[in-house]
Amino acid sequence: MLTRRILGSVKDAEIEHRGYILTGKEKYILPYEEHYKTVSTNEQLLSQLVMSQSNAEDKKELAYLKKALAAKRAEMDKMIRMSPQERITVRQKTIKTDFAEDEMNNIRNSCNRLLDSFYRNLVVEDQQASITLHHAGVSIGVLSAIVISGMAVMLTKLVNNQKKINMLFNAKELKNSKLLSQQQELKRLSVDFSARNSELEHFTHVISHDLRGPLNNAIALVGIIEDDCPPVTLAPSFQMLKTVTLGLLLKMDELIVLLRHRNGANLLKEDISLSQLTEEVIKNHQIEMEKAGTEIEGDFSEADEVNSVKIYMQSILQNLISNAIKYREPLRKNKILIKTFKEGNILLLKVTDNGRGIDLKKHGEDVFGLFKTFHTGQDSHGVGLYLVKKQIKEMGGNIKVESEVGQGTTFCITIPLGEAVI
Repeated sequence: MLTRRILGSVKDAEIEHRGYILTGKEKYILPYEEHYKTVSTNEQLLSQLVMSQSNAEDKKELAYLKKALAAKRAEMDKMIRMSPQERITVRQKTIKTDFAEDEMNNIRNSCNRLLDSFYRNLVVEDQQASITLHHAGVSIGVLSAIVISGMAVMLTKLVNNQKKINMLFNAKELKNSKLLSQQQELKRLSVDFSARNSELEHFTHVISHDLRGPLNNAIALVGIIEDDCPPVTLAPSFQMLKTVTLGLLLKMDELIVLLRHRNGANLLKEDISLSQLTEEVIKNHQIEMEKAGTEIEGDFSEADEVNSVKIYMQSILQNLISNAIKYREPLRKNKILIKTFKEGNILLLKVTDNGRGIDLKKHGEDVFGLFKTFHTGQDSHGVGLYLVKKQIKEMGGNIKVESEVGQGTTFCITIPLGEAVI
């Protein structure tokens, strides 16, 4: 029946709609639109049938069903157009309550009333047929034969209809079972999503309160030394201590801003100078570079001013430069080359060193693995390159490594940029 098809398609559309509201994934939108196209087609067929065969009460019920379908579609379209923050509120209401169930009940009840009316009309038509045969004066024998034939036909129809009803009932039960399973999965995903958000908020709190306090104390001590012991402040080591401490505070503030912004599921992009950012990273490694005799050359002539995630770019440079110093070849002068290119809206960043290199045949699949180390005798934890790849992936980019043992390593990074800086 057309009413059953309409009801089933609306339910399927509602499943895809809930999937989009709870996850925010675009893959649910196209199936949602396809289901509503099916609803529209069956609605037109039902209208033609009712207008040609049914009474005024059925036509009135058809108008009510159309109004309920339009209201349901308008409500779900409105939710799809909501902002991410508004969808979070609707998502929580959807999980905790039977949100937007009233419109679905109206559609379901209207379809059932039309179906009941259809069956009543069949009974009336059968009764009218019997009366007509009686008035026509058909003989008892002929009438009996007709009645028996009619009963056989009706019985066949009833059997067939019962089979169809059973098939529809089984299909409905299967859909209900699938819907229940999907709802449970969506609830599980939503609970997991909420838990991760809570962990992120807790981590932000730890950084902003538990770690920032001791760092502020260290900066205050630097200020006290400057006031009480002016000669000490002239020492290069004191100036390095001051620079590193202030740099750490700045990086922590940027990390706090990033974490808070990530609660909205977006990365904060800003205009940055890669040459200046590299200089800041070099200052943080000044002591290690002097001990290792490291020389760093930067070429940002083709791509310096870019729009990207500053704290990620700084962390990437920090980890790659730190590794190049740590795993240098002691028999030759440690050199690092940082060069950037720009192809359309893509940033290409290459970091090359002449250090020990990595045996890619042996460790190629584990280069960016967590807690994976490839050199002995170093203070290594196998976290730096893992973080580098994770940050690049979150920005929609990619990283590759080229290396030869005893010759050095080159990391090739591609990252999509925001709106170009003019």
